[in-house]
Amino acid sequence: MKRFFFNLASKDANICDTKGREFSDLAAAHRHAMLLIHRMTLLDDMDWQGWSVNVTNESNRSVLNVLFPQTTHFQDGNKTKRMSRDNIA
Repeated sequence: MKRFFFNLASKDANICDTKGREFSDLAAAHRHAMLLIHRMTLLDDMDWQGWSVNVTNESNRSVLNVLFPQTTHFQDGNKTKRMSRDNIA
């Protein structure tokens, strides 16, 4: 097992993962980064445009960079809705 760290980054901020997680390979670490992005965009209404997950190894060497998806918002009456496959008609 290899330890990977999942650091959040934007042009203005960096949030470092100090604990990391162990995975068998880089593909498993990539799946975890994608899951983190999915959870964060669903649970936090923040605009994640321009953010990424920078995956590093135990030597603090960057091994993967996963971008957050570009999101589109539109105005519907008094509410702003986030576009997704589920609400595109």
